[in-house]
Amino acid sequence: MTDESKTNKSGTGVAKGESAEVLHPDRMLLDHAVAAAPFTVRLTLPEGAAVGSGDVIPLADFLARGKPAGVGVLLRGSDDPALIRDVLSTVPVVALHFPIFSDGRGYSHAWRLRKAWRYGGVILACGDVLRDQLLYMSRVGINAFYMRADQKLEESLAAFSLYSAFYQYHDVAR
Repeated sequence: MTDESKTNKSGTGVAKGESAEVLHPDRMLLDHAVAAAPFTVRLTLPEGAAVGSGDVIPLADFLARGKPAGVGVLLRGSDDPALIRDVLSTVPVVALHFPIFSDGRGYSHAWRLRKAWRYGGVILACGDVLRDQLLYMSRVGINAFYMRADQKLEESLAAFSLYSAFYQYHDVAR
């Protein structure tokens, strides 16, 4: 993958000069608006790497470092979010990695975090995140999105207003 194919003019995706193991676009969708992207999502964390405010690290690294306050957690579909339930009040952001469009395990994680445990922080979807998923992701509690590089942020906002009514019960606290 060339640097040019990792990003586009809308500022989404992996920024030029960054590896695919670090996600930090210029802009993102946050609470149904385009916003600056404050989080650096590290899909892998080199041993001994320093982390701080604004960093989001994989669950295994978060646990190995003693669940540091103020650092975000990256959950993959196979991860158990219950491992961070006791420290959710100190976690500013939980990122859910969607490696492919059809992997829906992050939806369950989001519902559990937001609905069952009343997590009030940012839940960030990253990876293969497309406009077609936004409305459904928001209905389970995801409120922030690092879109795939070929997705246009301004045009993606229309996804949130596709429907005015739903058959399913909707009670996502935020």
